[in-house]
Amino acid sequence: MKSGVFRMVFVFVLIAAAVQACKKDDEKSYMDGSVSIAFDMPYYVMPGDEYELRASGVSRPDGGDVAYYFTNGVNSKRDTLFTDSDVFVYTVPDTLGTFAMSCVAYAVGGSDEYYTSSDSFYYVIVSDDPEKGSLQNIGEHPDDEDHMLHGRYYQTFQGGGRTWTRRNLSYAERDSDGNFTFGRPYYDSPAMLNIFGTYYSWEEALSACPYGWHLPSDSEWVALLKDAGAPQDLQPFEDSPTGAGSLMVKATFNNEVMWDYYRDVNISDRFFSAIPAGYALFNGSYNQYSGYSSYAVFWTSDEVEGKGVYRYMYKEYDCVYVGFADKKAFGANVRCVQ
Repeated sequence: MKSGVFRMVFVFVLIAAAVQACKKDDEKSYMDGSVSIAFDMPYYVMPGDEYELRASGVSRPDGGDVAYYFTNGVNSKRDTLFTDSDVFVYTVPDTLGTFAMSCVAYAVGGSDEYYTSSDSFYYVIVSDDPEKGSLQNIGEHPDDEDHMLHGRYYQTFQGGGRTWTRRNLSYAERDSDGNFTFGRPYYDSPAMLNIFGTYYSWEEALSACPYGWHLPSDSEWVALLKDAGAPQDLQPFEDSPTGAGSLMVKATFNNEVMWDYYRDVNISDRFFSAIPAGYALFNGSYNQYSGYSSYAVFWTSDEVEGKGVYRYMYKEYDCVYVGFADKKAFGANVRCVQ
């Protein structure tokens, strides 16, 4: 009997404690405002880069102190800022991948009185190191030769009676403030220049290749495609029903396959080593990048009815298509020939 009474008393004590805990939690208040993160960090970054982050926007109704802490997502390390004016300097670690940077605001000495508030953003750590960088499995081509274009070496191959660069041209120009004035990297992130190459408008593409090299015409593309398995009667400005697989390469980006498998496309990388870096839409202060993992798009030197002509491949078919786009607002990659 005494044992039963003891159990009942113990249960009542537990219930009372739980009720008291709920009561304390219910007594918590929300702080005013919401977390705002100010930073100069692009979406794609490289190991060793440093960026300044600031947090603000939250205050306590009682006028007490609010502190913020950042968690970088790579190693879950917390760095605390005690005032809105403090700056957190983030050094990008040498770990490739996609991560979240989160920031939490909390009441100093008042965790029992106020709920925390948080915000976060995503970023991708990349590397252009040819040996262990983000872009891998681009194939072995022992017959290729190296040529220097704009101070950087590019592998080149023979196709259609011409010498072609095997990688997308990565040349770009910037002003004194670091703003791109000729060509743009993927997502406007400088870290991506030597990985996906530069996206040019047609007008920029015409002069992007250095002296001794030039932007290929569609006739030169047709000659290359015939070597790659296109019909021998293919004419300029006609879609090729075959040949894309011979131009594609089974590359990976941060360990993810870039070209998905489709039954109608046999990727052999005989020529060109195309990656699906997509295309760009330029509209002033904000540029849009689309088609990654689906399209590979390249300018030709031709124009038709005021539109720039480009060649492109789509992941699901072995075709190499012809496209026409605005000469200023549409962005594509460039290969140089001689």
